[in-house]
Order: sequence, then structure tokens, then C-alpha cells
Amino acid sequence: MKKLVFLPALALLAACGEKPEALLAKAQAEFAAHDYQAARLDLVEALRQAPGNREMQLLQAKTLLALGDGDGAGALLEQLSANGAPQGELAELSAEAALLRRSPDSAVKMLDGVATPEAERLRALAALQHEDATAAEDHFKQAVALGGNARAYADYARFRLMQGDLAGAGDMLRQAERAAPEGIDTLLAGGRIAQVEGDLKRALDRYKRAASLYPASLAALVGQAEALADLGRLDELDGLLKQVEQRGGQSLELTYLKARSSLARKQWTKVREIVQPVEAQLPKLHPLRMVYAEALLELGQDQLAIAQVQPIVRAQPSNRKAAALLARAQLAAGDARGALATFKPFADSREARPEELALMARIARAAADPAAAGYAARAARPVPEALGSDLSEADAAMRAGDWARAVTAYNRILAVTDGRNVIVLNNMANAQLMLGNMDKALTFAERALKLAPGNPSVMDTAGWVLFKSGKDPARAKRLLRQAAEKAPRNQTIQKHAAAAEAAAG
Repeated sequence: MKKLVFLPALALLAACGEKPEALLAKAQAEFAAHDYQAARLDLVEALRQAPGNREMQLLQAKTLLALGDGDGAGALLEQLSANGAPQGELAELSAEAALLRRSPDSAVKMLDGVATPEAERLRALAALQHEDATAAEDHFKQAVALGGNARAYADYARFRLMQGDLAGAGDMLRQAERAAPEGIDTLLAGGRIAQVEGDLKRALDRYKRAASLYPASLAALVGQAEALADLGRLDELDGLLKQVEQRGGQSLELTYLKARSSLARKQWTKVREIVQPVEAQLPKLHPLRMVYAEALLELGQDQLAIAQVQPIVRAQPSNRKAAALLARAQLAAGDARGALATFKPFADSREARPEELALMARIARAAADPAAAGYAARAARPVPEALGSDLSEADAAMRAGDWARAVTAYNRILAVTDGRNVIVLNNMANAQLMLGNMDKALTFAERALKLAPGNPSVMDTAGWVLFKSGKDPARAKRLLRQAAEKAPRNQTIQKHAAAAEAAAG
């Protein structure tokens, strides 16, 4: 910790021997490389030697904006505007600083008379801070019509995603990628869209790229953490969350991810400790309420759990997970009739899953409903239509490279079958491998190999997982070599075997 505390001071001492012109050139190069912390420190020393230098002040303002410091940037921009109304670029930068301070009215005032794509983007963000989606849409449309602003395309993509327009979000993202393929806004928007599409590996890759190019971006780290949480890679998630906290990151998203990690480990009391300090600030539909409600239910706080999840069910009547959680809480609280009313529409649908039907059977028995036996019978024998649908979904997801969706579908299949289908196990191993879940991939690959030890595709999967994980290179090569001998015309197997043979060791 002492090294972290003294690093800025040491950097400034090292800079003291340099002239302000050299420090400015150095800061410009650092800014261009997105090393905003280093640029800020060099500019502090440059301005100490050359106070009032406008070029240095402007770059420092831009640097502080990139670091999310709206107060510091705003103060510098006021000086640059001679305490008058900012004009041109200064107006746009001042508006951005105001938005960072959550002052949308000030931002709009500073943009008065400015007709640029960036000004329209900022007006749209101001409208969003006012929760005026209609005005935001209008300003985003004007920003896009004026063209050429990658940040506007990326922000509009995120806005359309918030509105549930995935296709429109994709259109805007493609425009952002054409304009600035490695801009921070483009990468973050691409990561978010990939998450919604279920392509968690692509999402994680986007966020990692953003973090490598923009080391000061907490948003890139939080995005990585969200993807890791969705992937169930809890140890990596915890390590990343510590990094964010050490850098001063504080947000509901960070709290949500910490709570999700504890929930996955069944640390119910820890979830409550994490959420309680921010409970009063939670928006009505924030997903953290679902996490909190489940922990409260496990702790026997049934009524408190109901209070957390009931508003979500009212606002989102088609939300199956929220309805199931509310029904469980109502049942635990002794309101079997209420639970029956909550969950009956889902249990009666053709898409009802065995676990949902089993829950409904428990509820119906507690409510003395004669349909209880029917729900139990349906839960005991998986509906062929549902199983066929899951198989089709899994196959389509594998073809599309949507590994997370494939894993979800295969999990449902394995839950209602005897778990001995070699194709399902083998495909699950491949999907887990593509998501980076090496331990899970190896578990499923070994299960498939035990059932079909001579199948070349199964041998290839097991060998490739072992090779990629580095756990047993000798066995990996042996399996891949044998698979290649059995399937000489299979190009994928041949490539895997060649790669293993070419590797050192």
C-alpha cells in the first residue's frame, strides 16, 4: 500500500527536472495513449512552472474529463472561458463536465446555439439524466443525422438497447465501429450488446480490449466483472472487483456484482451486509433487489423478500424468475393462495420447465388445490416439446457461436435426462471451453470420454481441453493423436493434433 500512496509524489519529483514544454509534449503523448493518470501528473507540474498556459489547461481539462472528474475539469474550463459563456469546443467540454456533476440543466445552457453532433449527443445525455427518453431519442437522431461522431453512435446504440431495440442497437454499433473501431465508447457499447445477445466470450473480449487500451476506465473493468459473473467465474470476478475498489470505484453496479458473487457462494448473510447500506438508494426495478430478495428468503425473512421482489413482478408480469422468487417467498410466508395466483400462469404454459412444475406442485399441495397431482406428474416426465425445443436451441446456439446460450440449453437438457447423452456432454464441454470455463469443460469432456472412449470427436474434445488448459500435455497429445488417426478426413481434429504436436513440451 505504501508504494501506491507515494507513486504520484515520486512521479512529480521525477518530472521536476523537465521544462514545461517537454512536460507538455510528454503529456500529449500520454493522452494519445490513453494514459490519463500519467498525463494529469505531468500537466500538474507543467502548469506549476507555467501557470495560465492555455494549451496546458485545455489538455488538463480533457484529461480530467477522461478520468471522470467533472469538478476539476469544470473549474479549469471556467478559467479558459474567462468566467464568461463558453464557446465552441469549450462549450461542449463544459457541458460534459456538467453532466459528470449531474447538472443537466447547466449542460443544456452551455450548449445554447451550438449545432454539432457532439452537442446533440450531450443534449441527449442531459435528457436521459432528466429521465426524458422522448427528448433523448430526438437529440440522438439529430446527432446521427449530422454524422461523423462515433460517441454519438455508441451512446445511441446503448440507448436503443435500453429501449429493447436490439436490432437498432446493432445498427448504431456498426456505425460506431466504422467511425472509431477502438474508441472506448465503441468497445463498451459492443461489450454491452454482446452481453445482451448472450455472447459472453465476445463481451469479455471487448471489455478486456477496452481495459488494455484505456487503463483508467473503470467502466471497462466493471464490464469485465459483469461478464465474469454471467460466466460463473467467481474467483476471477472477486479479483477484478478488488481492483475496481482499490481504484476508488463505487457504484450500484459494483455492489450488485459483489452481492451476486456472495449469492453464488450461498453466503446469505454477506449478501445482506453488502446490500443494506445502499438499500434506500435502490431504484424500484434494479436487479440487485432480486439478489437481495433471494438472500432474505434463505435467511427466513419472507416478508422482507416479498417487499423487494413484488414491485418487479408488478412492473414486469412476464418475468418468470421474479415470479418464481415471489411465489417461493409467499409460500414460505404461509400465503399459499397468493403463491398459487402468482405462479399459475407460468406453470400452466407449454414452456413450463420441470423445476417450475415441481415448485407449482408444492404450492398447489399447500393450497389444497386438486391440480397438485397433475403438476407433480408433469414435473416427473419432461415434456417432449420442451426437450426438443432445448435441443434445437442448443444446436442453433452452437452453430452461431453463442456459447452462453448453448450452455443454458444443455444445462436444461441435462437436468431432465439421465445425463448420459454423449453428444450433449461433448457439446457442453466445447461450449464451456469457448467460454473459458476450463474446469467445467474438462468435467464434461471426461464424462463424455468415459461413455464413448473410442469416439474420435469425443477424444478430440477431451484432448483439446487438456491441451488448452495445460493440465496434462502428454495425455492431451496422446488423445489428439489417436483421434487424428481415427478421423483422417476431419480437418478440425487434424488441426488440433498438429497444434499439440507443434507445441513445446
